[in-house]
Amino acid sequence: MTDTRRRVGVLAAGAATVALVATPLAALAQDEAMAAVSEQCQAANLDDVLKNPGRLTVSTDNPAFYPWWAGTVPEGSDWADFAGYPPSGEGFESGIAYAVAEALGFSADQVDWIGQPTFGLAFAPGEKNFDFHLGQVSYREERAEAVDFSDSYFDAQQAVIAMNGTPITEITTLEELKDFQLGAPVGTTSLLVVEDFLQPNVELMVFDDVTAGKFALQNGQIDGLVVDTPTGFYIRDAELEDWDTPEPEGYIVGEIVTDTDEYFGLVLGKDSPLTACVNEALAAIKASGQYDEIYAAWISTDAPQLQ
Repeated sequence: MTDTRRRVGVLAAGAATVALVATPLAALAQDEAMAAVSEQCQAANLDDVLKNPGRLTVSTDNPAFYPWWAGTVPEGSDWADFAGYPPSGEGFESGIAYAVAEALGFSADQVDWIGQPTFGLAFAPGEKNFDFHLGQVSYREERAEAVDFSDSYFDAQQAVIAMNGTPITEITTLEELKDFQLGAPVGTTSLLVVEDFLQPNVELMVFDDVTAGKFALQNGQIDGLVVDTPTGFYIRDAELEDWDTPEPEGYIVGEIVTDTDEYFGLVLGKDSPLTACVNEALAAIKASGQYDEIYAAWISTDAPQLQ
């Protein structure tokens, strides 16, 4: 019964966020956040540092997965091959992007969205075609040599998802986890955590993206797929769910507890003058309570910890 309630709760979260935007309390939090940002970081004073004066250009990657992104993609949209619709305001990262934009003094219709074709382009060296990017990009020192990172907007934990009833679902420790065939998407913190921290006894399988890893899990090529915790819950609750059976097909084995602090940051061009302003905006939405409302609407993290 607990699993069923949790599944329904995760899938219904989108409606909660739409309601949050419309409530007087949410509007008050937005006003408080905007008032906390310094004058030089207000939209009217940022034209010289924006890609397009008077407009904020926000970027993300394809694929864009729930709960980070949600919403229905309009027919014929440039976002047709995305799993969610970033401009919708639905999903955790879409909510954060609009909250930061509003704290800086931009209205929703002053925000332009672009999609990167693959993960990793946003933090590669070179000129950027966005003001800031968000797509579950973890801060890494080597990445920060090429781009700026904002302060944290999400403290990242990695979880192991498996097929229900398989032997890996019986483990409780990291030492036991090392003996199973694991997989992770290329270029992700999940992959780095498995390679550098867990160091499994069985050769790790690396996939082009989360979807490829999910199919490998379903086909029995791997015992467990390592992804960030919210994505793991979404795979379990939406993509591995068979509503014709009483038990869920997917199972969260647990979170990999590491000795390092991992966090997702907004990505900006190297030495961007906008970085300090984005950090002001993040601090303001956290102080006003707006961040907590967005987090509560979209993120589910009730996973056991593997130590």
